Amino acid sequence: MLIGGLWSNWGIEPAIRNDLQAVRVQYRLQAEMKWTKVSSAMLPAYRAFVDTFFAYEQLSFRCIVIDTHILDYRRFHRGDKELGFYKFYFQLISRNLTSGDLYWLYTDERRNRRASRLSTLKITVNRWWQKRAGVEPLRAVEPRRSHDEELIQLADILLGAISYAWNKRTGSEAKLLLTTHIATQMGWPTLQLSTERLAKKLNIWHWQPAR
Repeated sequence: MLIGGLWSNWGIEPAIRNDLQAVRVQYRLQAEMKWTKVSSAMLPAYRAFVDTFFAYEQLSFRCIVIDTHILDYRRFHRGDKELGFYKFYFQLISRNLTSGDLYWLYTDERRNRRASRLSTLKITVNRWWQKRAGVEPLRAVEPRRSHDEELIQLADILLGAISYAWNKRTGSEAKLLLTTHIATQMGWPTLQLSTERLAKKLNIWHWQPAR
């Protein structure tokens, strides 16, 4: 299971959105861009979409990789997989904020059994930071329709590629080529690797339970 997202400086967001829109115009794209739609015919468009990520030094992607085979939902998550998911979401967000900065988190819409999941995520992240630094950096956590948010679409593609590599999928040549393209842009042999904790551009955290 992978959870991830883009970290973007507020000031460069308009330029990133303009560049993603330019890709849409160039390739006459109307539909939502998402990992499940990567195909041979659309591969050039998806490469161009992904290359926008590499064009901005201040735009980064961070994700957490969890081996679900070792999870004990009954013991640690009250038997609730949704709760477990948000606990790992909390880990990803809380460990990747910087003291002195303020953050607005926009998530892809999910059908949660509990409507309070996002508000609880905001509270727990800020509580964690309040105890350690006396600050509450997470100003808002709000859902967005991915169909309307190209940054969420870009995040979905990057996360899909990393997940494809970690789960050792091979069924789609186009997806393999896009995954290889992203790794090559990073100067890596593969996306199936765990980065250093402070890796900036593309941060992949392979979570391991405490002993």
